[in-house]
Formats: sequence, structure tokens, C-alpha cells
Amino acid sequence: MTLTTAVENNEPVGLLPDAGRRFAALVGIFALQLTAFVVCVTLLSAGVGLAILVVGLVLLVAGLAVAGWAARMQRLLLASTGVELPPTYRSASSGSGLRGLLGRLARPQAWRDLLHVLIAFPVSVVTFSLAVTWVVGGLGGVTYWLWSTWLPDDNTGLPALLGYPGHFADVLFNSAVGVVLLLTAPAVLRGLVGLHAALATALLVDETPELRERVSALTESRTAAGQAEAHTLRRLERDLHDGPQQRLVRLGMDIAAAERRLDTDPGAARALLGEALQQSQDALAEIRNLSRGIAPPILDEQGLSAAVTALVARGSVPTVVDVEPVRLAVPVRHAAYFVVAEALTNVEKHSAATRAAVDVRRLDDGSGVAVTVSDDGVGGASTARGHGLAGLADRLAGVDGTLVISSPAGGGTQVTAVLPEQREG
Repeated sequence: MTLTTAVENNEPVGLLPDAGRRFAALVGIFALQLTAFVVCVTLLSAGVGLAILVVGLVLLVAGLAVAGWAARMQRLLLASTGVELPPTYRSASSGSGLRGLLGRLARPQAWRDLLHVLIAFPVSVVTFSLAVTWVVGGLGGVTYWLWSTWLPDDNTGLPALLGYPGHFADVLFNSAVGVVLLLTAPAVLRGLVGLHAALATALLVDETPELRERVSALTESRTAAGQAEAHTLRRLERDLHDGPQQRLVRLGMDIAAAERRLDTDPGAARALLGEALQQSQDALAEIRNLSRGIAPPILDEQGLSAAVTALVARGSVPTVVDVEPVRLAVPVRHAAYFVVAEALTNVEKHSAATRAAVDVRRLDDGSGVAVTVSDDGVGGASTARGHGLAGLADRLAGVDGTLVISSPAGGGTQVTAVLPEQREG
């Protein structure tokens, strides 16, 4: 856990403004924690006493809500001094009624917020007292020469008790103490704010090692998915330019040439039209192949089963389709479709297979969906660069999916993608 502060980053900040912000934050934290402590303890006590009634649960939830508000305000006060805490994950609403109340009471972070209030209040009393002592005591010491004339004549200070009577000795001593307090105040205030920052980090930040690892993995997977998407778009642009676009240009030239020869050389015109027809058929076939990498409207309108059936119908290899009815979130559904599309493209181009199969079904433990495309071809499929399956693993990483390919030489190929059970709302 790293707390980012202006001092730790060696940023040039003014000493007095920086100390002033910390002092103001410590005063604000004291006022905040005092208020939150009184309200939370009151609501918590009443809620526990009435816990057998619904009103008791409402009071407990209200107490936790106040603690959550105090946690957010604490973050803002610390942020005003340059201390930025990592965001805290808070689960969504658990619904309404009694179930919703119980759901809110079951949130671990809510109770951590409450524990922070109970601990932060006595800590804030100490930090507030020390901050006021250093700042007000320091200012009072260096100005003692001005306001000490209004003190009673019988006032006896520490210098007099030590055997140094007289107003001058008293002024000199208090001024020296004031200077020391003011000179050390920035460091003291920084330490007091650091104490609150450490306490907030321990209780208000739910960043465990497991969560950090999960966030890191998600970041990497989203980056990989974005790179895979960009690679797919670049490849599609290149293929369109090198394939259908060139054929359509040739088609236009052939038709124009045939039009010029219709009257003078009908035979040549007929031959050119035949070539144009072939160019249009080739362009259509290439566009159909390229469209395998684009989610068709039928996928969102009629679901994965209909989209896969339509995809298989365009292929030349006999393929058996067995798709279990599943309702998946849009990104997961699209990822499943692209797995089937890319695997079938691999079957058509490289496998020399006589038959294939597409199988989509929910895992037995209900944790996800398995998408399997198999064939009886020559095998040797790979996810190495340059192969058609290269981008599938990155695309699946974007939805927390995994890819397994079994393709021994001469033993056929089986491509299996396991996708999480993210159902659409």
C-alpha cells in the first residue's frame, strides 16, 4: 500500500500552507469523528437493544450508513493534505425489505467503517490536542511579549520557579518555547496526519493481497483484450483492402470494358461479363469469410444457438451443432461466437477434415460455459503468431475466459473455451 503525499513525492510545496492544511484537516477530523462517534454509538446501542424488531435492524443499518459517510469524509480530509487512499470496493444494494437490511448488515466493509469510527475518535482527541498545543502554544509563545502585559501581577512562571525572576526572563523563556514549537510543528502535524492515514489504510481500504492480484490480472486481461481487438480490426482492414476491395475494382473494370465491346465484339464482351461474374462470386465468398470475425445481428436478436447454426450453414465441412440454451451477457456471448467462428475458419482452411462438431453447454458446477469445436482433420493447430487461433486467448482474457487447444498431428483438433457464467440482466 502506497500513500501518495506531496512530501513523499518531493513536490515543492510551501511549508506554512502545507502545515496549515494539515492543521485544518486535524481539526476537521476531530469534529467529524466526534459527531460520527456520538451518532454511531447511539444508533448501535439502540439497534442492538431492539434487534429482535425490524426497527432495530433499521437503526443498525443507519449506524453503518453514518460510519460509511464518516469514512468518505475522512478520505476527503486526508486528500486535502495530499494523502490519497486507494478506492474501496463496496457491493451493490442487496434489494429492499428485510432481505435488503440483512444484506447491508452482512457487508464486512460496513463493519470495518464502524470500527474505524470507534478507534479514530479517541485517536482524533489525542491528535487534535497535540496539534492545538503545538500551533496555538507556538503562536502564543512568540507573541508572549505582547499579551503578557495583561496578565495579573502575581503571575508566576517557570523561570521564576527556577530562580530567574523578572519579566524579561519570563518573556525570553516563553518566546524560546514558542519558536521551538513552531519550528517542529510541520513535522509533528505531518506525523499526526500520517497516524490517521495509517489507521484509515488499515480499516477503510479493503485491498488484500488477493484483491491486488485480482485487479492486476483483470488489468492485464483487459489490456490483452484491447490489443487483440485492435489486431483484429487491423487484420480486417488489411484483408478487405487486399481481397474484396481489389476484386470489386476489377469487377468494375471488367463491366466497363464489356459495355464498350457490346456492339463491336459481343463474344469478348460475354467473356468479360463471365469474368466479372466470377469476380463477384469470389468477392462475396471472401466477404463471408471475413464476416466470421464480426458479430452478426442474429447473435443479439436470436441468440448464440441461431448464430452458430447460421455460421455452420455457410461452411463446406459437415458440422454437427449441439448448443445448450444459455443466457449470457453480451461480451461473453460475443466471445463465444468468435471462438466458434475462428475455430471453424481454421477447420475450413487448414484441417482437411471430413466432419466437425460444435458443442456449447454449461459446466456441471454451474460456474461457466464450455464452448468446444472439434474436427477429425490433420491436427497441428497452434496459437502461435501467424496462426488463425492466435488472437483467441487474448480475446477470451477480456471476459475472464480461458482457451485450451488439443491438436496432435494426425489426431484432429479440439478447441475448448471456458467462459464465466455472466448472465445478462
